[in-house]
Amino acid sequence: MSVDEEQGADLYRNGVHAFAKRRYGEAFHWFSRAHTAGHPEAADWVYRLTRIEVEPDQPPSVWESATPPVMLYAAAARAYMASTATGDGELMDRAVALNREAVRSAPADHPARPLMLGSLRDVLREQYERWGRDEDLTEAIDTAYEALRVLPTGHYARLRATQGVLALANARFQTTQAPDPLHSLLEEVVRPALGRPGGPPEDRAALESSLCSSLLNLARDADEDRYLDEAVHWGRAAVDRATVGDGLFRNNLGAALTLRGRRRGSVDDLNDAVEVLFPALEDDDGKHASLAATSLMGALSTRADMTERAADRRAAEAMGRILGVTLPAMPGEYPETLVRAAFAADRADGVDPALRALAVMPPTHVDRPLVQVRLAQALGSAGRHGEAVDAAREAVTLAGRGKHALDANRALGKLLMGAEEHGVLVREDERLTAFTTAAELCPTTHVARAEVMLGKAAALFDRFYSDGCETDRRAAVEALRAAAEAKGSPVQDRLFASQVWTGEARESGDLAEALTGACTAVALLREYGWAGLDRADQVKSIQQGKAMPREAAALALEAGQPELAVELLEQGRSVLWTSTLHLRTDLAALAAHDPDRAAELERIRTRLAGDDRLDQEERLRLARRWQRLVSEVQPLPDGTEFLGPAPFEKLAPAADAGPVVIVNISTIRCDAIIVLPGGGIEVVELPGVDVPGIDAIANTYLSHLDDAMAPDADWNTHECARHTVHDTLEWLWDRIALPVLERLDWPTESADPPRLWWCPTASLTILPLHAAGRYPRTAGHREPVGLPYAAVSSYTTTLSALADARRRPEPTDPALLAVALTDTGRGHPVLPGVAAELQALDRILGRPRLTVLADEAATTAAVRHRLPEHAWAHFACHGWLDMTAPAGAGLCLRDRDLSLLDLADLRLDRADLAFLSACHTRLGAGELPDEAVHTAAALRIAGFRHVVATLWSINDGAAPKVAAAFYRHLSGADGPASTGAARALHRAVAELRAEDLTDPTVWVPFVHDGP
Repeated sequence: MSVDEEQGADLYRNGVHAFAKRRYGEAFHWFSRAHTAGHPEAADWVYRLTRIEVEPDQPPSVWESATPPVMLYAAAARAYMASTATGDGELMDRAVALNREAVRSAPADHPARPLMLGSLRDVLREQYERWGRDEDLTEAIDTAYEALRVLPTGHYARLRATQGVLALANARFQTTQAPDPLHSLLEEVVRPALGRPGGPPEDRAALESSLCSSLLNLARDADEDRYLDEAVHWGRAAVDRATVGDGLFRNNLGAALTLRGRRRGSVDDLNDAVEVLFPALEDDDGKHASLAATSLMGALSTRADMTERAADRRAAEAMGRILGVTLPAMPGEYPETLVRAAFAADRADGVDPALRALAVMPPTHVDRPLVQVRLAQALGSAGRHGEAVDAAREAVTLAGRGKHALDANRALGKLLMGAEEHGVLVREDERLTAFTTAAELCPTTHVARAEVMLGKAAALFDRFYSDGCETDRRAAVEALRAAAEAKGSPVQDRLFASQVWTGEARESGDLAEALTGACTAVALLREYGWAGLDRADQVKSIQQGKAMPREAAALALEAGQPELAVELLEQGRSVLWTSTLHLRTDLAALAAHDPDRAAELERIRTRLAGDDRLDQEERLRLARRWQRLVSEVQPLPDGTEFLGPAPFEKLAPAADAGPVVIVNISTIRCDAIIVLPGGGIEVVELPGVDVPGIDAIANTYLSHLDDAMAPDADWNTHECARHTVHDTLEWLWDRIALPVLERLDWPTESADPPRLWWCPTASLTILPLHAAGRYPRTAGHREPVGLPYAAVSSYTTTLSALADARRRPEPTDPALLAVALTDTGRGHPVLPGVAAELQALDRILGRPRLTVLADEAATTAAVRHRLPEHAWAHFACHGWLDMTAPAGAGLCLRDRDLSLLDLADLRLDRADLAFLSACHTRLGAGELPDEAVHTAAALRIAGFRHVVATLWSINDGAAPKVAAAFYRHLSGADGPASTGAARALHRAVAELRAEDLTDPTVWVPFVHDGP
């Protein structure tokens, strides 16, 4: 132990002895001297002593042993504590005055002088943060430097003193935007201090956190990533080192991570920011909790913009409410409080809070332009358009080229869009100038890059349409391309940019450019399959670009590239399901040469798909881990990208057993693309088909069928539906099916019809293509002609789905799980035909092969438990469908509905054949026709190779007949086998059709999906 250390220990022991005797003034004297000597625990005792309340029966003489400067110091501490508790500004002024007097009266060698200087520094800083007066900041900086100078190198308290200097220099930088003094301090004082060992861990953590904050502000001003990386490094070091009271440290780190995430388009950084900031909400210091709520609101809003997760937007709104609760813990009329209140208020209610904040902020305050932006946005939300534009113009002027210039110019550009419609006078090229400036300031990976480039493109197009300058049009298209390729921006903005890019290029006659834009749009749609998004967010997002794959395919056909057309349709349709199918195949291929990575991916996939207890943050962390692992995977042995879009040569084998007809419906052109065995392609133009026409037919068809299924429907309603189905089948025959058969050179009738697969798009997905034809409407009226006589038709949602089903082996001696409900007990109509259906299954398949869950036993838990044990499943129950709610479909069981998402999340490795004797099981929501969001597709995703399903409500008398005939035709000499599932259904429906050819509503609904 050195002499100084030994002396400090002796002084410290004297202080402890005096404190035990309740001689507080004497204790203060000894602890002050021990602190000056460098004892590590003395300072905490000094702080405690200045805050001790004297007992009522204890005379003031306990402090008599203290010197006058110490008494002033103690009184200043008490005034400061009272001020922070009450918000009383006069008490804060008293604390400052008493601290000044304590410092002035203390001799240079007074043992408590360093503490007194530190106290004066801190109250002056508090005064500045409250009122923003420059004279307070100047005095605080001078005092901070003196507090540092009086401590010798290596002194225990130098870390805290250095932190005090840095925090104030950082505050000065924010008012002057002059980086040189701050740079000098970092190089000459701060980094050397951190490079020396020793000092209290909490003081070291505080200095590291202040360094993080300073580097963050330098990064905001200079737009240099090196500052951000170092800020995150030191911020993490501070949080990792701190043990308690780390709310401020977490705020600084969270702010650095948020800014880096926004600039680089990094969801990982934003995830880390949210994780770091949430615990800070619980900080005992109300100011730190308020800071955390503000920072979290920004991090969550940015992440919501980037990922389009509705949960993040809701959470950001919740942070705004929490901020409103924590603000009362801060002094009410101080600038810092008013600024936070301005950002906590809803946009439309934010005018007055923003004005109050601006009224008390110094004119040179670094964040004044940002509050001015907030005022402009609030005025715009309140419908005060002229005032909003003026406020945004002032924000641009205040910001100059500083750290808020991007936000100011973005805000002005957006407010100027449509401003003239509200009577606002807009200067020539003002909107273009605002967005051009914003574009110059916006890094290519910034979250706002796409929005800014879209604004610039719109302004350029406006000028092009006004002046006809071709240079403006080309520049606008380039801006759209830049927006579409802005990888850090929200997919929604990028998708919109690519759609406009495609349309503008096509309108100008540049087919190649239009096709490039369309391919970009389709590739972006695949990002909505990201596991970090909730299913509801995925569905909502896909709606924006639901027609794009069809439009892109049409452009590819116009360009003479039918293989590309098939690839584009494959990439952009069934986004919600396709990634799962690709995963099943690609993981098996990956396991052959990288088993460890494949195993980890499988573990993550299982947790994401099957663990309902995952909170949102854990789901995001797993999803990002998934993405990183996928990005590291090298090409598969066959040269294809892992989980990448399949090239045509990998899709073509789906047609090995017979042609697959993709019917593409677009506003550009409509075609039947026939993929032939061997990989050939035929394109059949369909001039009699267009989007408005097929939408009208589909709407009439659904409406009349729905009317006929109502409990009170009369004979006339049923007749109307019957004739509508006839009309629909005839239209499908004349416009689509017959042209396809003619191109294939197939006869319209065959004793042994070949297999044919249909892959429809748009509204065609809900129409009965498999039954297209002309049938007698009354007995003996005409000879029927149609697809059922020419081909055995099946459906597939995509070529990948069909190829996946072909690859998986057929089980031998399959067991069947029958789920049967005559009455759910939950208000659904009774199904008397279910009993006959079960009897037929028992008779044909035999009891040893059959497991039955009937009525009370048919619960969701029982079904989920028993399904993995059976290769085949038969559901005889009610189905349900909400056409207005994507993913709103499923099967009605005893305790609750088994939704299609419940089914899709199952992993049924042995699954082979499912028969859905229930209504609407292959009818999806009208809002997303190309996504195959229906029960049959969910079972395919769960693992079933073959699914027999229905397009609409089925007759309770017809269902048992079709089921019995189906299983009868499946059973051969070697027992039942699913290989002939499509032909078995074809024959079963033919038997039903023969009973009454005139009523297609009875026999048309049954369809087969699979190989």
